[in-house]
Amino acid sequence: MKNLIYQCIRLFLLAIFKIFFRIKINGKENLPEQGPVIVMSNHISAFDPPLLAAIFSRPIRFMAKKELFENPIIRFVLFLADAFPVDRSKNDITAVKKALSVLKDQEVLGLFPEGTRHQEGKLGNPKAGSVMLAIKSGAPILPVGIKNVKKDGRITISIGQKFTMDQFSEKGLNKDERKKAAQFIKSRIQKEIDK
Repeated sequence: MKNLIYQCIRLFLLAIFKIFFRIKINGKENLPEQGPVIVMSNHISAFDPPLLAAIFSRPIRFMAKKELFENPIIRFVLFLADAFPVDRSKNDITAVKKALSVLKDQEVLGLFPEGTRHQEGKLGNPKAGSVMLAIKSGAPILPVGIKNVKKDGRITISIGQKFTMDQFSEKGLNKDERKKAAQFIKSRIQKEIDK
């Protein structure tokens, strides 16, 4: 029942975005029809999570900051979306375990690796937690670039081909290797933003 409600809301949101924001989607076919995947996108506005949820037919399980769950209305929406909280003030092991469980269950995990919103065109560096989760899970990553949310005109979403972090999984991941891994993720998202 909850999945049916989710899909109805998703289609409603998709219609709203198409009518009022004239969204243009490139690469929608790149989302795998099955299996675990991490959707990693830049984060420029509060529209980003519902926007991504609307364009993909598979439900996206978002990791959301715990403060959002304090609002009863938003908490209900997050409940319908099967989102789960993360405490950004610490290394939230519970959230990491939940994220790994989502992927183990062959679902889609949604992450904004920058950790918070950034001005459009200024992509922030991925947080260490997002990088380590991507490496530890071994799940493929789907890079997404969102543009023109706060500008007049059409919102453009570019979805790239999935990639993995296999080249980093066997390394000791010292500080330099973590930076390289973060920059690798950042470059793939930036590539989609620049399209």
